[in-house]
Amino acid sequence: MKAYEIFQNLDDKLANEIIGYFRVESRDIYKATVTSLATQRKLRAAFVQKKPGADQIAWVVKTLKLKMADTVGEHLLQVWLLKEQKDMLIRFVGDLGIEHDDDGGVENLPETIEADKLKAAIDHLLEESPANVVTLYLRVFQIQQPGGWPAIAEALETDGRLKLG
Repeated sequence: MKAYEIFQNLDDKLANEIIGYFRVESRDIYKATVTSLATQRKLRAAFVQKKPGADQIAWVVKTLKLKMADTVGEHLLQVWLLKEQKDMLIRFVGDLGIEHDDDGGVENLPETIEADKLKAAIDHLLEESPANVVTLYLRVFQIQQPGGWPAIAEALETDGRLKLG
């Protein structure tokens, strides 16, 4: 699943929370996002920036559901997870035995992920984080390697707890 497809399936509350985070906490990224998306849609950024805040966020979320916004959406999801869900990221890669830095950053992703370790890691995450956020993270983690990992793909398809919307 690509980033634009994640946004298509993500519940509106979480999508608005993610974009709202950037609007409040990281104005530079938010402005760059609005400018980039507006340009892709052949609009001036001022068109979006003149809207009330909630309408701006709704416009950004709606636009991130389009295929042309995939790269921007992936970047936003990665940054939001790294900033707002750092503890979850660290716990997940730690549970899988993947070497990481203090922020959960990984230099070398493994070629394979063991299904039993993955199940334990997912169970652990779901004890501490909302299921939709865990699912979002797993979806974003999955696109970090071409083709993803079969064990994660299977978990996302078969585990009823792992739904985006």
